Amino acid sequence: MIRFINGTLSFLMGAIALSLFFTIEKMMLGYPFDLKGYFLPFMVGGSFGLVIGMWHLKLKENEKKMVRLNLILNTIRNVDRLLVKEKDPTILIQETCKNLIENRGYYNVWFALFNESEKLVSNAEAGLGKDFLPMIRHLKREDLTDCGQRAISQSGLVITYDPTNCKDCPLLTTYGDRGAMTMPLEWEGKAYGIVCASIPKYLLVDEKEQRLFEEIAEDIAFALHRIKLEEDHKKADEALSESERRFRHLIENSPLGICIFKNNQIIYQNPAQEKLLGPLPREPLIANLKNIHTDDVEKLRQFYRAVISGKVKTQDTDFRFYYPDYTNDTSTMKWIQCRGSIIEYQGEEAMLVYNIDVSRSKEFERLLRIQDKMSALGRVATGIAHEIRNPLSGINIYLNTLERIYDKKESLEKVKEILRKIQSASIKIEDVIKRVMDFAKPSEPKFVLTNINKPIQEALNLSEVALRKGGIKLEKALASDLPLCQADPNLIEQVILNLINNATEAMQNMKKGKKIEITSSIEKDCILITVSDSGPGVPLDMKDQLFDPFYSTKKDGTGIGLSISNRIVTDHGGSMDISKSRWGGAEFRIELPLKKGIDES
Repeated sequence: MIRFINGTLSFLMGAIALSLFFTIEKMMLGYPFDLKGYFLPFMVGGSFGLVIGMWHLKLKENEKKMVRLNLILNTIRNVDRLLVKEKDPTILIQETCKNLIENRGYYNVWFALFNESEKLVSNAEAGLGKDFLPMIRHLKREDLTDCGQRAISQSGLVITYDPTNCKDCPLLTTYGDRGAMTMPLEWEGKAYGIVCASIPKYLLVDEKEQRLFEEIAEDIAFALHRIKLEEDHKKADEALSESERRFRHLIENSPLGICIFKNNQIIYQNPAQEKLLGPLPREPLIANLKNIHTDDVEKLRQFYRAVISGKVKTQDTDFRFYYPDYTNDTSTMKWIQCRGSIIEYQGEEAMLVYNIDVSRSKEFERLLRIQDKMSALGRVATGIAHEIRNPLSGINIYLNTLERIYDKKESLEKVKEILRKIQSASIKIEDVIKRVMDFAKPSEPKFVLTNINKPIQEALNLSEVALRKGGIKLEKALASDLPLCQADPNLIEQVILNLINNATEAMQNMKKGKKIEITSSIEKDCILITVSDSGPGVPLDMKDQLFDPFYSTKKDGTGIGLSISNRIVTDHGGSMDISKSRWGGAEFRIELPLKKGIDES
């Protein structure tokens, strides 16, 4: 329409101008006025006017395009500058709003940024002022406008030619007869928010304007993505620095001695390690064994070889170390508990070693062992005194009686009877001494390949008569597929026989329900033997003392039998424990390893 009006006016102005010129010229030459003669000048002048008018219109359009192109370039340049220098998302979107208003002639522009929970975290506007407040409240309720929802769902530009169709938009009254463009701020599939601009409708159909708006939105999305990455990196760096600070504080203040060495050199040690083994520079202990106790040298070498071979993740050992005291030219022995493992340090393989001074613990252990030995010695002395006192008293009585008989010259038979009783008491004393000697220095096991069921059966055969007389029901479940193991059959038989006798004596006052069960089976890498009874059982508070020498729950017991049995099982590399049987009595569990005897033999 504009082109038509402009062309018509240009035609008329040209036609009139040439017609006037033609009329004046004829009047000056004295020619009479002739209307028909004006047609040709009118048409020629109109044509010239039309050409000149269209040329002038084209110049103006080109000028407008140049101005518009300059504005586009200014917009892109200003946005690019913002992208480079600005690190604050809020300032970035605010300055972009101003730039679009000033350089693009947009009526208003607004941004809304959301977090991962789709909650509003920041917003900016230009050209709206207080009219934008209802939109902020709308967005804080996590209620996007229709154009915003469509932009995010389709990840592209949404053009609103008629804003009255957006019934839920709080800005509806501010748009008037203008249109709007809405674009999601999205980068690599992650939505950071939306941008919306109110612009003249003639720009809505301009593909260049649409493309410019899309590019600006994409650039802003990229900038937000970059800012987010930089913030994440900064937080990660700060967290790493804080973690390193805490870790260093932990290492530097650890009571454990910690050191790292590679290529046979110590490259780091914490203060606790320096206090424990001395300051740097110094050689690793494995390289200089002169301060290691001679009994621990080979153990330390094996520890080092096990770690550097990589066969185990960690290896533990303890050793004695003579720490030199240069103040008085002496040395102090320390017990060191050590753990080593292979790590990667600065791209190379290194050895991480933890050390702790356990000298006080070892000293406490030594004192406890002495205390236990003294306590056991006291029980042994008491037991021996009790066992020997009775026969010795009898011997003294018999000797006094013998003296009186001798004075009265009574019959020889009485003398012989008294001598037999003295001999019996002497035998009891000898038996006590023999049992004490057996406990103190038991015979070494003679390992042979054995089916463990055979010594169990031999013990049952020896106990068969006693069990039958005592009214005890015997139950046995001996596994037939037991593998052969290295054991001393005679000693195993002695253990089983002792447990059967103990069970029999425990049930001697019971009138009924007397039962003994013996089983054998294989469990993991061990042979398991159980001896259970239906007697009164063993109180829990006595379990820990039951295997102590000369401790007995029986009135006339010596307390040596279970100690010797436990010693025999221990010599076989096994263990013996006691628990409650299924009848409420005692159940002794003996575990004998399949490989112990073989390895030792």
